[in-house]
Formats: sequence, structure tokens, C-alpha cells
Amino acid sequence: MNLLRTSAALLLVMLALGSCKKRFAEPTYAKSATAVRIWYKQDPFYTPNAELFIDSTSTWRRFTAFPLVYDNDPNKYGFGNPYLPGKGSNALNMNSIYGRLPGGLTSDSGYYNVTIPKCFEFVPDGPEAKTGKVNVLEQQVRLYRRDKSFFDIGIKGGGTYNEDAQLFEVEVIFDETSVGGPKEVRRKYRFRP
Repeated sequence: MNLLRTSAALLLVMLALGSCKKRFAEPTYAKSATAVRIWYKQDPFYTPNAELFIDSTSTWRRFTAFPLVYDNDPNKYGFGNPYLPGKGSNALNMNSIYGRLPGGLTSDSGYYNVTIPKCFEFVPDGPEAKTGKVNVLEQQVRLYRRDKSFFDIGIKGGGTYNEDAQLFEVEVIFDETSVGGPKEVRRKYRFRP
């Protein structure tokens, strides 16, 4: 009798598993994500040629930010300082943009500068494509004042990249409501190696 029950249970499990349909996520072609590495070098002093467009003067202004990339997530690109634990970077030039707010931004260890571990996602137009979209990963970025209080700035947006031109351009939409600003402040960025 036990053998009959065991066989029946096994048959039910096999039928249930056989009837399951696999669902696949939209492809990101992450295994062939070579684009991210164009704007990164394993050098503690390397920074890409990052620029922010200044609307008031119609000029591009360079800023320094240390990039982060991931072997286990090869189509993501972020900002921080992997060579100095507890230190950040000038991610998206946020130190300059928000450093003038009352209370300033801290330069103390553990809070220094801004870290956005995964800021951009590169999505090729197809397998082995040299062009594609850049998604700004929607998130809240925490910035610390000198007194260790903090505020969060939301980011989202998108753009494009071209490996042959060695250029990626994005528009980042900042939500500044936490500091009394507008819900959508649009800023244009471009990055070259």
C-alpha cells in the first residue's frame, strides 16, 4: 500500500512539474556586456571624462567621479571609491550641486562624498550590438551633511551609448523635493573614456 501511495505521489509531482511553463525575463544580453568596460580601467586614479551640461552658460563642465563595475553584473556601472573603503566619489557631480545647501556636505570618513553603487544599466540593441540604451536605475541617493544628518535625492532617466564613438549620454531626472526643490530637475551628462 505504501509503495502505491509513493508511486501516486511521484506521478503527481512529475505531472505538476511537466505542466509548468518557463517564463523568461526580457533579455539584457549581460553576458556580452562589453560597453561598460570602455568607461572603466583597473587603476586607482582612473576617472572617465565625465561632463555635466550647464544650461545657464550652454557649456559642458568636467567633473571627477570614480567608477564601479561588477564581474557578476557586467552591464551595471556605478560610482564610489573601491580603493578607499568608506569613501565615495563625486557621483553625477552631486557634491558640487548639493554642497552649497545649508549645512554643506561632510568630508568625514564613512560619509565622504557620494556613492551610487549601481547607477546605470547598459542594454545593447541586440546580441553583440555596439549601441544601446542606458537606463538610469531609479533610486534614492543619500547625501550626508557636516552634522551627520542626511537627505535623499531621487534619480531616474535614460540615454544611449555607442561603443565605436566611445560615448554615452544620459539625461538624469533629479527629485529634489526633500530639500525644497522641484520634483523633476533634468540634467544632461556625457561620458568618454
